[in-house]
Amino acid sequence: MSESNAFEWVCATRIKRSQTKGVALLTAKWTLGQELRIGFLAGSKKLQQRVFRVAERWTRAGPGGANLVFKHTDDVASADIRVAFDPAGGSWSMLGNEAQTVANGSATMNLGWVTEDAPDSEFDSVVLHEFGHAIALLHEHNHPNLDLHWKKDVVYADLGGDPNYWSKDDVDYNVFEQYPLNRVEMTNKPNMVSIMIYTIPARWLDEQPAIMPSNHLSPGDITFIRSLYP
Repeated sequence: MSESNAFEWVCATRIKRSQTKGVALLTAKWTLGQELRIGFLAGSKKLQQRVFRVAERWTRAGPGGANLVFKHTDDVASADIRVAFDPAGGSWSMLGNEAQTVANGSATMNLGWVTEDAPDSEFDSVVLHEFGHAIALLHEHNHPNLDLHWKKDVVYADLGGDPNYWSKDDVDYNVFEQYPLNRVEMTNKPNMVSIMIYTIPARWLDEQPAIMPSNHLSPGDITFIRSLYP
């Protein structure tokens, strides 16, 4: 997400309220070595193949090296991860194995911002971020050890308007909440260039610089995902 559209936080992950150089929800992890079937509810074959190739960068088939296997399946109804491309629905993903709580045939992920002709930097950023959530990774800006000095009134105002229209509670949960230590597996220090952190403009912070994430798996992302799924 670039600075120019930094307020488009509609790609927030669907994480249950009952519930980061990395952070993962312990209860949402898949089984080591598990084959995760990925089905597509829409999209051309070209778009589906492009998404799948980028997603595989998280696993042993790619540089991420996570001990998981992604398998493209045409049996969408029973797929473990079911991807939609609703442009009006933003980009989001269920968290890890919580996808199993979604009715068969319904989307567990939406990639509303990706198209066949999107530049690699934008395409890869969205796909890697959402598939990071799909294998249980949380947002890095909610890392328990991250110390950001927020200008909360500015954040409420920006995210309360177009295109998000978030309530104060939505902002508190998605932006300001820091995960409890007993619910997560994490590194001691936040990864400030992680694929799992959002752009945070300087105007949201009190005398702290803007945060700009990577559009690829950072060394910290690779180290953490390999430790999570060795």
